Amino acid sequence: MKTQIKVISAPLLFFISFLIGFGCDDGITKYSPPDNEHKVTISQGVWGNVWFWEGDFMPTTDNSSSGKITAVQREVYVHEATKKDMVDPQHGTFFAKVNSKLIAIVTSDQDGFFQITLEPGKYSFFVKEDTSFYANGTDGEGHILPAEVIKNNATKRQIDITYKATY
Repeated sequence: MKTQIKVISAPLLFFISFLIGFGCDDGITKYSPPDNEHKVTISQGVWGNVWFWEGDFMPTTDNSSSGKITAVQREVYVHEATKKDMVDPQHGTFFAKVNSKLIAIVTSDQDGFFQITLEPGKYSFFVKEDTSFYANGTDGEGHILPAEVIKNNATKRQIDITYKATY
């Protein structure tokens, strides 16, 4: 008995790869509230969205994940660039106190949108959750949830509150 091997043509292989690559969904975009870029009115500073992640975001083959992302209103605390040795840790990504200079407090709207005019420089962002401050990320220099303002530019800082989400 002879075994016959068929060779797939290069264009067909490319097409299949294209379908596989673009057919895969990270799951995030189907859950995400719309971005609020259309609301930006500042010419220099930071704008962003505050989104609350809750539920199961584990990848599934049948799209049965129960995760939900909701735009939320929160007080956003803008501090000078802050490292971990400048906060009083509470647990995980929660902090009892931020010991760096407070620059401003702004509140996100019902769509989670916030914006603030700032001078050029680097800043850290925290949201108030009950009596604690929450921030879930650092940059390569150890600054907590940072954003850098460049002269005559509005920088986006997405704030994801993820302590009730599983991955």
